[in-house]
Amino acid sequence: MNTALYEDELLFLAHSVTLEQEAAERLYELADTLEVHNNRPLHALFLELAQLSERHASDVLAHCQGRQLPALQAWEYSWPDAESPESFQYSQVHYLMSAEQALQVALEVEQNTLGFYSDVARRTTQPSLRQLAEGFAREEAEHVKAVQARLQALQCPALNNLDLDPPHSPE
Repeated sequence: MNTALYEDELLFLAHSVTLEQEAAERLYELADTLEVHNNRPLHALFLELAQLSERHASDVLAHCQGRQLPALQAWEYSWPDAESPESFQYSQVHYLMSAEQALQVALEVEQNTLGFYSDVARRTTQPSLRQLAEGFAREEAEHVKAVQARLQALQCPALNNLDLDPPHSPE
């Protein structure tokens, strides 16, 4: 990874904006696919996640306070892997996936993003950049918790098998 990312606040913000924008684009694309295939619950979930990413991109831009972000070409980004940490791989998703599978993918990308921000916060020598990256990491940690809670609710057998209107026979 390019070490300039750990020292240049505007370069970090440019990465952060792109990370959220790319995530929103992929999530909207997947939400549209799920809608076409009448998977309404997952359509709603991915639409919600896309809107969250879109709001985060706006929040990151607000941190720029009128400063011009560097315009980077695709190959100039310093991601830990080939792509942005918050972009899921297309091979991980399909229109027949279950809610649990979708939440597992969402959890993985949120954890990857948390790791990205935590790494920048840990490695930078710039106090203002550390503070910014730590703030973004805290936000991502909240997302991880929220996705884990949704996943746990799906996996809880007591809740899944709870019959809110059980049959009863007159005695």
